[in-house]
Amino acid sequence: MKPIRIATLSVLLLAAFTARAESLVVNGSLNGSIANMDVPTGWTVLAGTPDTMDPTSNVGVSGWLSFGVAPTDSPDGGTWVGLGANGSYFESFGQTLSGLSIGQTYTVSWQAANFGINNSVDSYLGSNAIGVALDGASIGQGATLSLSSSWATQSLTFVATSASQLLSFRLAQADKAYLGIDGISVTAGGVTPAVPEPSSWLLLAMGVAAVGAMRRRQG
Repeated sequence: MKPIRIATLSVLLLAAFTARAESLVVNGSLNGSIANMDVPTGWTVLAGTPDTMDPTSNVGVSGWLSFGVAPTDSPDGGTWVGLGANGSYFESFGQTLSGLSIGQTYTVSWQAANFGINNSVDSYLGSNAIGVALDGASIGQGATLSLSSSWATQSLTFVATSASQLLSFRLAQADKAYLGIDGISVTAGGVTPAVPEPSSWLLLAMGVAAVGAMRRRQG
């Protein structure tokens, strides 16, 4: 094997693993300051009053533990966005994706949880799901979640119809509920994006090591 081919193999191995985790979303981790009626940088409030929160700050109010069940940290870490629905009232937020290829299939994935709200003023304890839309048209929803202290990984696919499109999230049904969303990612292809497993990293390391060994033998 010629040296140039060895170098090419090394680059392709690294590129293949890097591409798996590349996302078109800006601040998909939804990291930001705790905020009532606001969303993190990179995102825009589209309807109602979504909130930026964490396990100790329900509805974006620091120190307010008015959850329906005990919350847990998001697998993505940091803050997340809370979305409520009640009859005709829906909270929604989103961002415009750029660099899409028309006709290309993409996977949008996210983490969702239903911790609810329960206090002396009001309660949002119903089951609901995260709904996803492109340019205002629904492209599907995640699984319906009842009150639970667990997060769930959810995803769906769509085909781009323009180079830039508005991706938005809200609750899918009118049932009175309050869900959290975090870890949003959009990647090319029809498979849910994932960080390589330890075994995959091992295979990559072995491949790079083999390339190095071949180079030493040629030296």
